[in-house]
Amino acid sequence: MIIFLDIDGVMVHANPHRMVELDYDGFYKFNKKAVEILQNTIYKTKDRVVLSTSHRNKYNLKEWKEIFEKRGLFFDFLSVLDVNYSNTSTVSRKTEIIDWINRHKLKPEEVLIMDDDKSLNDLPLNFKERLVLTNPYVGLNNQNELKSVLKRKVKKTVSG
Repeated sequence: MIIFLDIDGVMVHANPHRMVELDYDGFYKFNKKAVEILQNTIYKTKDRVVLSTSHRNKYNLKEWKEIFEKRGLFFDFLSVLDVNYSNTSTVSRKTEIIDWINRHKLKPEEVLIMDDDKSLNDLPLNFKERLVLTNPYVGLNNQNELKSVLKRKVKKTVSG
């Protein structure tokens, strides 16, 4: 499975009225509940984690792995959402993810998206069923919601 993972609003809160705490390495301190949920559901799996966060180009993959490992998350396969648009500021997260999915010819059941970006509400229904849309003020804090998405059967859509 390919897991698209955002950081702001998922691993840390994105409440503009509160400071995000930094860890000793200078990057955000992840919410303990979010780390625990990931450890209990996708921890040490063979799933591929693709960072869809706006921070994805701040660090190289080795540095990202270190950041996650220092916070208790060990992913065997980690990459970043590699999109090439002339003006990325006008491209929605939905467009970035769908373009990546289409380029890699993925089926909905091969995907899990964890993000707080409201543009993802406009995903095609079969991919929206694979979305854990978090509340940005608290981030990922509901393990049952994640488990429910993982168990959910993807409805086949008819294009016409």
